[in-house]
Amino acid sequence: MRNHILNTAARLFYKNGIRAVGIDRIIAEADIAKATLYRHFPNKELLVVAYLEDRSMRVLDSMKITVLSAGKSHQDQVLKLFQSLEKQADSVDFRGCAFMLAMAEHEESDLIKKVVRKHKDSVKGIFHSIVLQLNSTTATRVSEQLALLYDGALASILVYRDPVAARNAALIAENVLLTVHASA
Repeated sequence: MRNHILNTAARLFYKNGIRAVGIDRIIAEADIAKATLYRHFPNKELLVVAYLEDRSMRVLDSMKITVLSAGKSHQDQVLKLFQSLEKQADSVDFRGCAFMLAMAEHEESDLIKKVVRKHKDSVKGIFHSIVLQLNSTTATRVSEQLALLYDGALASILVYRDPVAARNAALIAENVLLTVHASA
């Protein structure tokens, strides 16, 4: 039942926005009693946190699978992440980064802020694990730049409704990696 509620809320939150979706709508769409929802999620903030944690796990798992499927070259792995983003963004249902959207709506919530920051740090960590063969100072700097490009692509896709932003970010990422190699 918890997963059913969470899946219903996730679909509604991502499609319509968190603030726009009330508890009564989630209850109606999930076809459950109010007591059932509150037994699993005592308040809306905790439901949002669970939604973001679940989404984070799914996004990070997908990114890790994408990296593994790209082979051993860190350049191929990075580019594959941006290609995957472009493919996802080409969907009619794509609304951008769920974490940025949640933060924009609930920046006053320490719980939500914590989940969003943890997710963004984990994305940066994936880029860091890709570029680890660079020295640690360079790997940290480059992973921060790549994560920033990834976030920028997500924001641009949302604003312009054009998945090409991911391709443009990939070109910049490629230049960042080439610059690092040239200076090594």
